[in-house]
Amino acid sequence: MKSTNHILDTALEISDHAAELIRLSSKKIKSFKSKGEVSNLVTQTDIEADKLITSKIKESFPEHSIISEELGSNNLSSDYTWYIDPIDGTNNFVHNYPSFAVSIGIFYKNEPIAGVVYDIPNNEKYFALKNQGSFCNNSKISVSKRMNFNEGLFVTGFIPYDEKFIDKNLQIIKNINLGSHGVRRLGAASLDMCHVAKGTVEGFWEYNLQPWDTAAGNIIVTEAGGKVSDDNNKNFDFGKCVVASNGNVHDEFVDIIQKS
Repeated sequence: MKSTNHILDTALEISDHAAELIRLSSKKIKSFKSKGEVSNLVTQTDIEADKLITSKIKESFPEHSIISEELGSNNLSSDYTWYIDPIDGTNNFVHNYPSFAVSIGIFYKNEPIAGVVYDIPNNEKYFALKNQGSFCNNSKISVSKRMNFNEGLFVTGFIPYDEKFIDKNLQIIKNINLGSHGVRRLGAASLDMCHVAKGTVEGFWEYNLQPWDTAAGNIIVTEAGGKVSDDNNKNFDFGKCVVASNGNVHDEFVDIIQKS
């Protein structure tokens, strides 16, 4: 197994390059197109950032597998897989809503070993390394210590063009709102998970995500002391639903999701 420190350092450096490209592009008028549904957007910046990230991974680790949102897979068989979302929160990016990020997650033999999420508008870089904790701009972070679900703040996202999940999620939102300090929706799953890791919110859930949406956030939450599962409270394995929390409220959180 290669040095995970070297892998993380490379991912951090790559995220810097991608963030700079995206930051410069954010000052311009953005052209975009729909990937089938009216609200599923992609910009030229998504594609350019994906190409930049992918090329730099190949330079440093030519034998590693890469799966990215815009470019797909490089079809290499490797123990190492990089999951790339060049701009998590593209719709926010298009509208200059300050919630979008570069997300890079690295797995070894199907287990997360490192993750980087660069919150570009707020210049906050979240990262984690297996068994070494989670950080934001080099300061160690941890999940909140709140014990009671009814004192928690929660965050979600949902695919607006998938009716099957909209109705389910609206009922969950209603039930959680009635039993907690409320629910927020900011539009970037990787950042939502980082906010759990930082202790800003007590929990996050979302249906129908892709591996690149959660690969980095997964390890950032767990290394910060939190818990990540599916909606059956089983190990999360890129399934239909991700549930992340500070751990203390997790069982009640999952129970509400299941019963909604």
